[in-house]
Amino acid sequence: MERVKAQASKVGKLLFDPKTAETYQAVLALTWQIIKETGLLLWLLICSGFIVGAWIGDNALRGGRNLRTWLDSQGEQADVEPAEKMAATGKALLDASQNGANFLLNQAREQLGLEKTEMAKPATMPKATTANFKKAKAAVQTAVSEAKETAPEVKEKLTETTSKLD
Repeated sequence: MERVKAQASKVGKLLFDPKTAETYQAVLALTWQIIKETGLLLWLLICSGFIVGAWIGDNALRGGRNLRTWLDSQGEQADVEPAEKMAATGKALLDASQNGANFLLNQAREQLGLEKTEMAKPATMPKATTANFKKAKAAVQTAVSEAKETAPEVKEKLTETTSKLD
């Protein structure tokens, strides 16, 4: 029983020692400060998330409006036929995907320490427009009328060819 009393006395002295109280007070104060600063950090991260979300939303809306304006302006061009629009759109998509693939390939090469390759420039083709088609058709019709005057035997074949252009 003496051992129990002696041990209880030691524990009582440790618990009620002024140094013990100071140590626990310092621990609790530090813990509260850590909790408070961590809460502030979380709040700032949440606010940053809202700001980034708003920025993405604004840019998405602006991009949608710009796309609608562009599409409306494309629809107003009466001299451009749908086939020409499709060809131009296909070429633009091909160029964009080719540029994107080249960029990704160069990034991968850079990560591996390899030399970058020069990006090939897309081939430029003359723009197919109704005006160009009309000029070509007029040139063919002029040639046909001249040929009709000079060579009556070719007249039938040229007339068939001209009718196919219409």
